[in-house]
Amino acid sequence: MRKIIFVLLTITMIMGTLGHAEKIGVLTEILKPEGIEVADGRLYVVQGPAFFVYNLNNPKLIEKFGKAGEGPGELNTVLNFPNSIRILEDKIIAEGFNKIIIFSKDFNYLKEFRKKEMLIHKITPIKENFVAVRMSPGKNKIIFTLLLLDPDMNVIKELHQQESFDRQKELIMVRDTIHFEVYKNKIYVEESDKGFFIEVFDGKGNRLYGIKKNFTAPKVTENDKKAIFNHLKKDNLIAIVARREGGWDEFAKKGTFTYPAAFPPIRDIKISNDKIYVSTFERQENKEKCIIMDLNGNIIGTSYLPVTGQSSFSAMSMGKDNRFYGIAGSKFYYLKENEEEEVWELHAAGF
Repeated sequence: MRKIIFVLLTITMIMGTLGHAEKIGVLTEILKPEGIEVADGRLYVVQGPAFFVYNLNNPKLIEKFGKAGEGPGELNTVLNFPNSIRILEDKIIAEGFNKIIIFSKDFNYLKEFRKKEMLIHKITPIKENFVAVRMSPGKNKIIFTLLLLDPDMNVIKELHQQESFDRQKELIMVRDTIHFEVYKNKIYVEESDKGFFIEVFDGKGNRLYGIKKNFTAPKVTENDKKAIFNHLKKDNLIAIVARREGGWDEFAKKGTFTYPAAFPPIRDIKISNDKIYVSTFERQENKEKCIIMDLNGNIIGTSYLPVTGQSSFSAMSMGKDNRFYGIAGSKFYYLKENEEEEVWELHAAGF
């Protein structure tokens, strides 16, 4: 018996754990979530120009702040391009398509400023400066650049650049944009165009070190292609174009949908409690593999976690996608739609 138990434990360590999920509660105010953040024992849900704040362990609404408009503390909503939120130690930053609003931790409006460039997203403070992703459209390609910006949003330094190609009448169906984290005044950026690679910079944009692992990204299967195409069809902006072309069948005839042979090695990175959580596209029992490392890149373990929602295809193409999960302590929090009861639920899985 001891030998059997030892073998089972060994297999579990090698294969990784399957995170057991549990329902925490129903978010009765949420109709169409566009992203979430988890911090300070709270769940923050983005929905249009508003942000809903819940107790993480017993999801009752604590506060709703933010509203539509052009005035102070107000955000416009742009079709398919969600607003976003960053939770810092001493303030909350809400980002719209054309401006940034700063709120206190008790949800009072403090100040705001306009973006100098509309196509700069994911603006995150690092000391007195900012880190952000800029999308630059070209004739046959899109360039994503990770920027270090000064307090006036002027570019100090370009930290990483990644290209995404869209040729004439050809749509690349798997969008691989830049994902990064600011943690303890360091910048961690996944550079999946180079493989399983994470580069680390200090607050001045100086390279400190890189983390590289051997990892074989999963192939894109026919079922994957169907799921990706269905995600495209749910995109309201692209659906408008398809209707103008005479419907999806006619739209499909006039272009080429190109799928890569394999997914990118890294889907996203999240840092919490001095650990780097690297989500991948590798799946097992409809769960995705997460590789857990310390801040130097030493692998601590792996876990298979529930597949979460994702931003629209258009938002992902612009590099303006939001997370639909958060990590706190030893739990992975995410939203799940109960289609039968037409409500959104908060769930959690252990690592």
